[in-house]
Amino acid sequence: MSDERRQFTRVHFHVYAEINCQGEIINGRVVDLSLKGLFVYTDKKLEVGEVVEVKLRMPLTNPPLEFHLRAEVMRNTETGIGFRIAESDVQSFTHLRNIVAMQAEDPDQVLEELLPKQ
Repeated sequence: MSDERRQFTRVHFHVYAEINCQGEIINGRVVDLSLKGLFVYTDKKLEVGEVVEVKLRMPLTNPPLEFHLRAEVMRNTETGIGFRIAESDVQSFTHLRNIVAMQAEDPDQVLEELLPKQ
């Protein structure tokens, strides 16, 4: 996917990911993140269109932070899987928003991405 098609700020962020696909657990590492997507380094491949549960774990925070996303497989590459975030609970979305805003060059832009386009 080219950067021109992306509508959400994407930031480099490294955190552990556990992907649950129909009961199969796939471990990986998130390398970039936005309010609507993420890319996970893993040697596994999943079918494009598959909907999975993704658990992100930040073990070095106190207390350790964990949040959950429902995501759709958008693409597979040699290094990992690109996902579109389909759903999250309020707490998980709040953590996601805060992480992206803190890592972004323009945090205000991240917040504007949440507003409806006119």
